[in-house]
Amino acid sequence: MKQSNISKQSYSVFLLILLIKLSPLNSINLPNSHSKLVKYLPGFPGILPFKLHTGYIGVGKGEEVQLFYYLIESNRDPETDPLMLWLTGGPGCTSLSAIFFEHIGPLSFNYTGVYFNRTTSTWETDLPALQLNPYSWNKVANILFLESPVGTGFSYSTTAESYYTDDINSSNQIYEFLQKFFIEHPQYTKNPLYVGGSSYCGLIIPFIMHKIVIGNEDKTGSPINIKGYVLGSPVSDPDESDLIGRINFVHRVSLLSDDLYESTKVSCGAPNWNVSNAECKDNAQTVSDFVAPLNDDNFLESKCNDLFPSNWCRKNYNLIISNWANNVQVREALHVREGTVGHWTRCNMTLKTQSYAITMRSSFVHNQYLANKPIRALIYSGDQELSATYVGTQRWIKKLDVPIDNDWRPWIVNGQVAGYVTDYSNGHYNLTFTTVKGAGHCPSEYKPRESLFMFQRWVGQNYL
Repeated sequence: MKQSNISKQSYSVFLLILLIKLSPLNSINLPNSHSKLVKYLPGFPGILPFKLHTGYIGVGKGEEVQLFYYLIESNRDPETDPLMLWLTGGPGCTSLSAIFFEHIGPLSFNYTGVYFNRTTSTWETDLPALQLNPYSWNKVANILFLESPVGTGFSYSTTAESYYTDDINSSNQIYEFLQKFFIEHPQYTKNPLYVGGSSYCGLIIPFIMHKIVIGNEDKTGSPINIKGYVLGSPVSDPDESDLIGRINFVHRVSLLSDDLYESTKVSCGAPNWNVSNAECKDNAQTVSDFVAPLNDDNFLESKCNDLFPSNWCRKNYNLIISNWANNVQVREALHVREGTVGHWTRCNMTLKTQSYAITMRSSFVHNQYLANKPIRALIYSGDQELSATYVGTQRWIKKLDVPIDNDWRPWIVNGQVAGYVTDYSNGHYNLTFTTVKGAGHCPSEYKPRESLFMFQRWVGQNYL
């Protein structure tokens, strides 16, 4: 990632310090975090029929970084069901995206109140209504949604400098968060723990898993009952496997001419693929230019077009969730500390483009390390996405050199093919890779019923 130059960074730090000094933040008492039960949420009628706790846990030097979380108990057996720590990608996108849009959580928005204002040529909504999601993953697991890195969602810092972070630092903070979470919530220490997330989290979750395993083995941290990890549409090796997979995929689905595909393979030295040479890079860029007009998240859906705002697209979901999360009553119900976060955005683009540095270009080494440990992994991809194609994900999985235990085959939901699955095992490491038919980036957003079935079978250690 391109780094801000010294003058810009100094100026940004000055503005952040000034903002903190002028805000109510300095007067906030930061107690030791104890989660609070949320019984009601604006937009939902009556008492929530599930247990939702929210809270902050301080990490970093002096606990200046305050990470906000949502803990949703399992509807089945919270005392023995697994605990899933769920992270959202971006970096800088809120966990509320996973709760509401990826259908991991028990609530979703009712969109009947959304309308297009022809006078202002904008989509508008009143405070959105909430409804129960029948495909929530908390039917079989406790889900701990974390707002990370700092600056994401309702997480914040008491110092301006702490907003400047990177993959390694934020991952270390997540590990520290887990250590402190189990101290504050000892009832979950015996539950099997899984770490899951989507998209950009494919880079950092294997690093976090690596750190947890080492912490357990070296006894440098409190023991964590880690069992495995879940990656949805993971960005894992963007400069090699993801790039090569994208080239192969767009040709496979007839988006690329045979001539350009063949010339790209030749210039890139396929099948060994040397993507670093100039001619290969030029051809790869030409491939990207050809598919640029398509929707990266799902190439079968229309791309959002600012010239035609009256056409609904998934980007309009930002309006709905922003309207809800910026509501004063919503923040009070969630026990968000007053004055800590100004205008809330679904994805903090300032963080992503100015204060967050990408310091991990591949998670392959960490996945390779985990492949020699008694760990379970579930990796799934939509078969209609260009962002992180299933072909690219398959490529780095094969490089792990874990034998196939049960080869490529369909998996069925309600009598219909829901995708294709392959199981890998070397006797201690077990990996399930599956496609989700007809799904785009973050497949549970497109196929919530099938995705719940997939997770329920996997977490119960059953074949799909």
